[in-house]
Amino acid sequence: MQLFKFKKEHVIGMALTLSVFAAFTLIYTKTTLLEGMERGGVDFRFFLRDPSEKSIKLEDGVRMSRINPRARKDIVILGIDENTIREFTAKKIIWPYSWDVHARFLRYVSTGMPLAVFFDIMFLDNKPHEDALARAISGAGNVYLDYPFETEDVEVDYSDQKERTAILDNMRFPADPDDKHPDLVEEAVPPTPKLSRASRGIGFANIFPNPRDNVNRTVPLVLKYKGHYYPNIDLLLVMHYYGIGKNDVEIKMGKYIKLKNLPVEKMARPDQKREIIIPINSYGFMDINFIGGPGSFQHYPFSLFCRDGSMTGNSSIKDKIILVAAYASTGIATDEKKSPYGATFGIEHHANALNTILNQDFLYRLNELQNIILFLVIALILGLVLPRVSIISSLVFTFLFIILFIIGSYFIFDFASVITAFATPTIMIGASFTLMVTYRVLTEQQEKKYIRQTFSKFVSKSVVDDLLKHPDKLKLGGDKKILTVLFSDIRGFTSISEKLTPEKLVEHLNEYLQSMTDIVIKYNGTLDKYVGDEIMAFWGAPIPQDDHAALACSAALEMMKELRRLNDEWIKIGKPSLNIGIGLNSGDMVVGNMGSSSRMDYTLMGDNVNLGARLEGTNKIYRTNIIISEYTYEQVRDRFVVRELDLIRVKGKELPVKIYELIDYKS
Repeated sequence: MQLFKFKKEHVIGMALTLSVFAAFTLIYTKTTLLEGMERGGVDFRFFLRDPSEKSIKLEDGVRMSRINPRARKDIVILGIDENTIREFTAKKIIWPYSWDVHARFLRYVSTGMPLAVFFDIMFLDNKPHEDALARAISGAGNVYLDYPFETEDVEVDYSDQKERTAILDNMRFPADPDDKHPDLVEEAVPPTPKLSRASRGIGFANIFPNPRDNVNRTVPLVLKYKGHYYPNIDLLLVMHYYGIGKNDVEIKMGKYIKLKNLPVEKMARPDQKREIIIPINSYGFMDINFIGGPGSFQHYPFSLFCRDGSMTGNSSIKDKIILVAAYASTGIATDEKKSPYGATFGIEHHANALNTILNQDFLYRLNELQNIILFLVIALILGLVLPRVSIISSLVFTFLFIILFIIGSYFIFDFASVITAFATPTIMIGASFTLMVTYRVLTEQQEKKYIRQTFSKFVSKSVVDDLLKHPDKLKLGGDKKILTVLFSDIRGFTSISEKLTPEKLVEHLNEYLQSMTDIVIKYNGTLDKYVGDEIMAFWGAPIPQDDHAALACSAALEMMKELRRLNDEWIKIGKPSLNIGIGLNSGDMVVGNMGSSSRMDYTLMGDNVNLGARLEGTNKIYRTNIIISEYTYEQVRDRFVVRELDLIRVKGKELPVKIYELIDYKS
């Protein structure tokens, strides 16, 4: 295949793209220069998945304009939203709400038989109505509370801190003794002991946005603290959903959290092992597969459920995971956090994390080595294609390649949930194209300069222009082609030179050579060389010419016509007249740049070239001016008048060659 045939420029092109690959590999692995762009590349793919979610403003209130097809129907947010704030404010109920309000809410909701209720509200301080809230939590039997881990060394002033910590320790997992990563947190601040005991479980709710852009894209499912792993509230809710305990959870930091012995009927993607493997990094963080911006999950005002009575007969929240949290951007201590879809509420980060795990729709990031292999494949493709096409074609190819890479990266992300490096390879493609074009422009300028310097002196301008447009027609080295060669020599030049001074001889010869050369170039011939007073020219190279024999014959006839004109002028001014012989032959000849690395000439070689030279000398025997071979005659017989001369045997030919005198055009 032509694609895998390598010339010098192809090897250099491949070397250039591999150099760019090496440079970007170092940038990607050893620096943070492109980290921001890579994060933006992840967000861009989220945006492509659901661009409509970008336009939602939290200040306008959260409303669900459509059902997000990726949202689980069993995750429902009962949010303290704008409607709740207005309604409660009218009733003189001011945030933060009294704990009897939450108790009332919980008593009503529990009659709706939800699977679990999660309060993303910190119940840290002992407040009035704590007993009522504890009874409501205990009565529901499926309530989960969250708490914060302090990330700085602060002094916790709760008198019952030891009791709180003792209750929290019942939730922890043993840490891997080989895990040498430092703790990210300093101190746990669990809910009050009374509420913690009443609840089904307590888990931390911390998130750790990226410190460079403050966007949260992950959730820590476990955190290492004082030699143990403590579960995130979302992990506890998932365990509750599947009905599994701590013994059914296996944690390998940097690899996975494995949930075992799961009920098959509850698995989104059942398998015989009844396991879900959640990919996590070395600190226990899982990438959240966000499905959209604010309002992507089913949500209703908290106030609708803060009432007396019962939901008996109403199955709207039956077997649902209920998430309770602030859901408004004004009027209360709002809980807004940045996501790939812009500002969203903290509870929606939990909802997206739950959605990711329960749907088993995990994001997988290519590791460093896998991304480097991706870079290498791209470099090899560019190295194979770009040097083999024109600059315009390479621009089109590069543009389409970038578009294809973006589309491919998106579809891999959307359908396979795989995150590849994005910005780095995209910029690498552009850099490879730029470097390749720069190199080609510089080398092609040198090539054009070489072509112009080499050929402008002995071919026509149209031939030079064609070579500049298509330098590939000028093949370095020899190439066998069917051409026509012309040799011209002055008769009796020695006797003429004896009659003139050297200065006059050179002037006389130059005038003759200039006129003859102009005619060769006029008929798109290539001037090979001058050997004293001899002229050697040929047709059919470097630009192919179908009528090369006819052009050569036309040039020979005009050379004789021009010589007669010159002789008339020279005789008038006392200069000696000249007589010339011209030999023409057509056939296979080797043409190309020949010589050494320091000195090369574009010339011809072969027996047919020698035959043309001998025909020029044969004019002396037959007292003619232009002799053509039978091979030339066969190509021009319908256009020129000739006279058959003889059959002659020449060196290098086994059979005699028929020769003709070229006389004139038939017309």
